[in-house]
Amino acid sequence: MSKEETLLLVYDADSGLRAKLLDAVKKAVGREECALCEITYSPLGKRRAWTACEARLGLPVREVHRDEVPAAWGIGRHALPCILLQSGAATPTVLLHRSAIQQCGGDLDVLETQVVHALAVARSTEDVRYDTEA
Repeated sequence: MSKEETLLLVYDADSGLRAKLLDAVKKAVGREECALCEITYSPLGKRRAWTACEARLGLPVREVHRDEVPAAWGIGRHALPCILLQSGAATPTVLLHRSAIQQCGGDLDVLETQVVHALAVARSTEDVRYDTEA
């Protein structure tokens, strides 16, 4: 693929120190509200297993919080969390919807399998588009 791809994890949580502290408390008492946060973070920080998964995916991963999502992306709070794929400077597209992340049930292996599959589908769709433009 000629354009650099970036995976965007869009959390159903706000950014900032206060939000992080509140999230850590919620995690500690078992009241996680964001299915993606549950998989990628523990009360003490980013899970080592998720860091290893990021490395296996082989593309840059950027974290975005709900208060950082540009309006131009057209993603409302009802759609969070989600995982987006951005190619170059283009507007990102949804790779995994909220329901797919929730169906992982907090299991990193299931999330990784879904991301890898969705990436393969997205890339094959782009290849078809490029072929038809020639």
